[in-house]
Amino acid sequence: MSPDDRLKMLTTNLDLTADQQAKIKPILVDQQKKMDDLRNSSTDDRQTMRQKFQQLRDDTNTQIRALLDDKQKVKFDKMLQDEQQNMGHRGNWGGQHGGPDNGSGGSQGNGPGDQGTNNPPQN
Repeated sequence: MSPDDRLKMLTTNLDLTADQQAKIKPILVDQQKKMDDLRNSSTDDRQTMRQKFQQLRDDTNTQIRALLDDKQKVKFDKMLQDEQQNMGHRGNWGGQHGGPDNGSGGSQGNGPGDQGTNNPPQN
């Protein structure tokens, strides 16, 4: 998500003032630049990269949170919690079936010949 898109989302969800928007935008732009730099220059393994990205996100969120009033902080914390849960689900996509598209249809119920679904057979 671009810094502008993220700012729009935060503005909508948190009712940011114009002053808050002006202070948060450079934080988001800086985060995007640092993430791009990390992606382009790092030779670290995936785990190390993941840790660096998480630290960058945490730092950005701390800076943003410092600019919010108490009511906005509650909403922001809830947004972050929801994001974290969604990321956890995304990471468990394959589960015991080996991935989202391993040809077996897994437990998705939409593979060729699956019965009792609303999905037509795939050709």
